[in-house]
Amino acid sequence: MARICTVLTYLSFCLLFIDNVQGGEFDELLYKVPASANTLVLINVEQTLQAPIAQEEGWGKKLELAYVERPIFLPPEANKLVLAAALQPSQNFSQLWELGVMQLSEPMSLRSIARSEGGYLDTIDGTEAVWTPSDAYFVKLDDQELGVMFPAERQFVSRWLNFANKNNEVSLTEYLREATRLTNEKVQILMAIDLANVVQPHEVLQTIEASSSFKKIDLTPQEIVPILASLQGAILRVAVGKDVQGQLRIDFGSDISALKPIAKDLILSVLGDMGANISDLESWKFDVKEKAIHMQGPLSQDGQRRVFSVIELPSTKFSQLKDSTGESQTSEATPESQIREASITYFRAIDVLVKDLRRDLQGNKASAAVMERYSRKIDRMPILNVDPELLDFGGHLATTLRSMALAKRQGGIAYGTATAGMGGGGYSNYSIDYGYFGNLIGDAYSGARSSAADRSAARAQSMAAANSSRVEGFKLIDDATAVIRRKMTEKYQVEF
Repeated sequence: MARICTVLTYLSFCLLFIDNVQGGEFDELLYKVPASANTLVLINVEQTLQAPIAQEEGWGKKLELAYVERPIFLPPEANKLVLAAALQPSQNFSQLWELGVMQLSEPMSLRSIARSEGGYLDTIDGTEAVWTPSDAYFVKLDDQELGVMFPAERQFVSRWLNFANKNNEVSLTEYLREATRLTNEKVQILMAIDLANVVQPHEVLQTIEASSSFKKIDLTPQEIVPILASLQGAILRVAVGKDVQGQLRIDFGSDISALKPIAKDLILSVLGDMGANISDLESWKFDVKEKAIHMQGPLSQDGQRRVFSVIELPSTKFSQLKDSTGESQTSEATPESQIREASITYFRAIDVLVKDLRRDLQGNKASAAVMERYSRKIDRMPILNVDPELLDFGGHLATTLRSMALAKRQGGIAYGTATAGMGGGGYSNYSIDYGYFGNLIGDAYSGARSSAADRSAARAQSMAAANSSRVEGFKLIDDATAVIRRKMTEKYQVEF
């Protein structure tokens, strides 16, 4: 009986993801996504915000601080939201560009966006637009559709608008097109990434030869490489109800059954490289079926925030726009009380992000992608009416995180140089400029190595320099945070 109950529970869980698949509900928004996108997030905002857990935890709160505390940013003015990006897998999944297209419940004033985001109005090829300090352009596609693109390269935005206004079909890769059909009334959120031709065989071969994990399977490195190189992509489906359940599928072009003993560790490692390492996945149900790896289980708030930080909407203030008139402010100086409240919110939001980042980078799992992602989050924080000195602190903090990410990446470069048989030199004694927070010098490993054992030693030494830079970087951040907290507390006579 216990086994029967377990099976029934498992089957009811699976029904969340296979019942009433709805094709095409996002097509009108997907028409605006260029073919060069390799990552998508589809969100039925209306259905998600109606879910019990979203109501209980206040996912639609009109609070700036909620932007960094809630697991996913859902603008309450939108019914449906499509996020798309061109990520660079070989560059720690950094972004070439990202955009959002949303179906609005009612028209939104671009003047309101300009005012609340601290930006300015613009017109691009006859289309109303707003530039914002978060390095994004907002554009009015029609009365019920709003677009946003990052970075705010005006020429690129112009070309995207030309495409979006003329295109009337889904131009995505076949893998992403198929993925968009996998939402339904119970699966309100979907994330998909096309990974075809991402794997570089020579790098995989080096990894296999240096890893003890692959010795658990009865295949030679030369037999493993083509299997891993057949990677097609990954799809995460999220069902939001009384709790949040996730289903992850990683697709391959070849049969991967032989990799089952190490498949889970392999996936967790890859997600870590993406900056989406999630502790939840370690306890998820796991299975390998011919050409796909399947995982499913509960997704915590922390896990959701990790996953959806890979691609986010470049804005923080939508939740204030609905009630805004968009009228210009008077020429009178901003009241100190308003500056104080905006500054407190800004400081506390940054504090949440830094603490969140520390948890994500525990041990030796520091990811350049994660640090760059969080620096971008800080750049996108609301700045209107925030104390200038506090803004200066936030800007330098974001720069410091990028420098820490660079140290991590240069450690990888040094490792590659050391194992390429190029002899001495390399990236020895590279410098990392921490600007406002000080200067840090890292000594990366360089020198020719050829054997698997030597490559492992080279990796350890080059990564040690990067990890040392990270530790020192956080110390500098702590010191600077203590200084600015004291200054702001004394200035406004309220605890920061």
